[in-house]
Amino acid sequence: MTTYVNEENLVPVVGEYDVIVVGGGVAGVGAALAARRNGCTTLLMEKSVMLGGLATLGLIAIYLPLCDGKGRKMVGGIAEELLHLAIKYGYDNLPDGWTMGCSRSEATRRYMTVFSPAEFVIALDELLCAEGVDLLFDTVFSKPLMEDGVCRGIVVENKSGRVAYQGKVIVDTTGDADVMHRAGAECTEADNWLSYWCYNTSLERMQKAVTEGKIFSGLHLQWFGGDAFGRDAVAGARKYYGTDAREVTAFVLEGRKLVRHKLDKTRADTLAYITLPGMAQFRTTRRIKGFYELQETDINTHFADSVGTTGDWRKAGPVMEIPYRTLIAPGIHNIITAGRTIASAGDAWEITRVIPPAAMTGQAAGTAAALAAQKGCSVSEIDIAGLQQLLERSGVILHF
Repeated sequence: MTTYVNEENLVPVVGEYDVIVVGGGVAGVGAALAARRNGCTTLLMEKSVMLGGLATLGLIAIYLPLCDGKGRKMVGGIAEELLHLAIKYGYDNLPDGWTMGCSRSEATRRYMTVFSPAEFVIALDELLCAEGVDLLFDTVFSKPLMEDGVCRGIVVENKSGRVAYQGKVIVDTTGDADVMHRAGAECTEADNWLSYWCYNTSLERMQKAVTEGKIFSGLHLQWFGGDAFGRDAVAGARKYYGTDAREVTAFVLEGRKLVRHKLDKTRADTLAYITLPGMAQFRTTRRIKGFYELQETDINTHFADSVGTTGDWRKAGPVMEIPYRTLIAPGIHNIITAGRTIASAGDAWEITRVIPPAAMTGQAAGTAAALAAQKGCSVSEIDIAGLQQLLERSGVILHF
C-alpha cells in the first residue's frame, strides 16, 4: 500500500524562453543550437554539471559513423559539426579523406572517430556560450505544468530550490522521455543488459604512448558486461529498467562490482583505473509512441517528411530516413523529443539511439520548436516543407 503526503508549494516562475531544452546530451546540444540559430531565446538545462551526456559523462567516447560504410556521407549539419568539435582540442583517429562538409570519401575506414570526453566538454561549453544559449547545470526536471495538452511551464529542482520556467515549446532530450511521459504521452519502455565502460591505464600502455608519441595509446577504454542482446554477459546477469530509481542504482552498483573483481593490490603500481562513468550507461529506456513508429522494415525507405538520414553504425549499406512524425506524440501540442526517445522499435531503435542520429534529430527538434514558437502553433502543425528547407540549408541530408 502506498502512503502519500500532501505537498502544497507556491513555485516562483524565474524565467521565460521561446524554447526550453531539457537534457544536455548531444541531442539536447543539437536542439539548443538549432533553436538559438533560428532566432529563439533558448535555455538548455542539464541535471549534471557537464554537457554531452553518455558521450562525455557516460564515457561512450566513440563518435559513430556519419556515413553508410560505402563512402557516402549520410549525416551532416550539427551532427557533423559536433564530431569535429569533439576532436577540436583532443586526440582522434579520424581517417584521412573525411573532412567537414565533404559528401563522399575514398577512405577505407568509416567517417567516425574516438575522442577525449574532457576536451569535448570544454569545447561544448565554449560553443554554446558563444552562440548565446543560456545554460543551467545541476538542475533536475520535476514535472510539466499541463493544460489541455499544452505545457504552460516546467518545474525543476536545483540549488535555488523548487522553481518554474515558462517556454513556448519544450524539447525533451532527457534520454528517457521524462517530459513526454509526465505530460501524458503514450510511451514504451525497454529493459537493458548491464554495460559498463571505464578508463584504465598501465605502465605498459604508458610506455607504448611514449614510444609512439600518442597519448591515446596510453589509455584503455574497457568494457564490461553484455551487448544489447546479452551476449558476453556474466553468468547470472539480469536485465534492468532505466526508469526506476532502485533499478538505476542496482545497474550502477553492479557495473562497479565488475570493476572491483578486476582490482588487484599487487598490481596497483603498474595498473590503475582512472575514470569511472558519472551516469548510468543504459542503451534504451523509455521512448514515445509517436504519430509514426520506425521499424526495421523502414530501412532504405523514403519518407516525404524526413528530417534526416543515418547509416547503420554496425554494418555497411543500410540507410534510414527519419520522419518528423517520430519526434512528436498525439495529444501533446508543444513538446517535441529527440535522440533515443523518438518513436522507433526493435532494430530501428538500435540504429537511431547512438550519437549521430541523436544529434541530427536534436537539430530537427530544435528547428521545429523554433518554427512552432515563432508561429504560435502546435509542433504537429508546422510547415514541414519550411522545416526541411531550414535543415537542408544548414547541411542536413534529408534523403539518401
